[in-house]
Amino acid sequence: MIGFDLTREQKRLVEKARALVREEIIPRALEIDAQGDDRFDWSFAELLAKHNLLCPTIPREYGGLELNHLTTALLLEEIAQGCAGVATVLNTNIHAASPIVLAGTREQKEAFLPLLTSSQPALAAFALTEPSAGSDVGAISSLAEPDGDEYVITGTKDYILNASVASFFTVFACVTPIRNRASLRAFIIPASTPGLTLGRVRNKVGIRYANTSEVLLDGVRVSAYSMVGGNRSGSGYLLLTQTLDRGRALVGAVAVGIAQAAYNLALNHARTRIQFGKPIVKYQAVSFALAEMATKIELARLMTWKACWLIDRDQDHTTASSMAKWYASEVALEAASKAVEILGAGGYMANTLADKYSRDARVLATVEGTNNIQKAIIASLL
Repeated sequence: MIGFDLTREQKRLVEKARALVREEIIPRALEIDAQGDDRFDWSFAELLAKHNLLCPTIPREYGGLELNHLTTALLLEEIAQGCAGVATVLNTNIHAASPIVLAGTREQKEAFLPLLTSSQPALAAFALTEPSAGSDVGAISSLAEPDGDEYVITGTKDYILNASVASFFTVFACVTPIRNRASLRAFIIPASTPGLTLGRVRNKVGIRYANTSEVLLDGVRVSAYSMVGGNRSGSGYLLLTQTLDRGRALVGAVAVGIAQAAYNLALNHARTRIQFGKPIVKYQAVSFALAEMATKIELARLMTWKACWLIDRDQDHTTASSMAKWYASEVALEAASKAVEILGAGGYMANTLADKYSRDARVLATVEGTNNIQKAIIASLL
């Protein structure tokens, strides 16, 4: 029988995250969001590192909490209610570490995973997207040319989250001049490696705490041992799809967090805003809008939980993850828009929570594969 009761440990983690968000993140979320991508404030990363929450999926033997995906989704939802940018930084760490956890050697795991579980904050970046390769990963042009026991990597990655503050990058590149999915491989590259530099800073409209930059790979020389998952044909593409299928459900959790925060803001306003002698929540137009928001948020949450539940049981989760990411991101955008409408003029002011929720929600329809790509994935598996 399916149950929805959280374990004692899950409840403890949710309460802990909720307290951190309420006491530490929300009071400074707008201030730090206003700084944009040009500057990274380490205070939130330090806060999460103190509680070993920067990459909670890492196994215990490498210093992590070894949280399953459902528990991680609970955590991400709480943090996203405080600041979706902070949740995105955490989620990006999970993405970068996921190929190493799934297919890395013991040496690779020992060298890189403990960086993300230390009380001293460290971040990682997942370098996949290129100027001409977004949804179409088969168009990736970055080339890793073999040279004895090394590879020389050349290419450009763009819109890379955590880029300017990452300790290492998980980079996808092709190992043959015939660039296709079969030739795709994953490499771990320390940020200090010669030839790896940052290009343009990408100043985003939303999730602004998550620094985003272009990454230039100009003859980056790495050992063959930096390759993750072996050198078999298609190994990199398989590892990529496994990472993305898991990651989409977690993006759904971030979307649910934004939607819940927007709903809470609108509901609190509706209960206290008096017009024509009574709170506006008493008017059917407002109460019905809130009822629709609450119902859709609950559905998005349950879809996300189901996708994570399937992942944790090693069952087929591709369709469920795409559904959760697509639907939850749409609900986040709708909830943020409805919150602005209910708040009236105050909801349309810049540098307010309503403004931030709207900007943060907008990007979720694009990251981890656009929502049209999610529809294509779902349709292909019908």
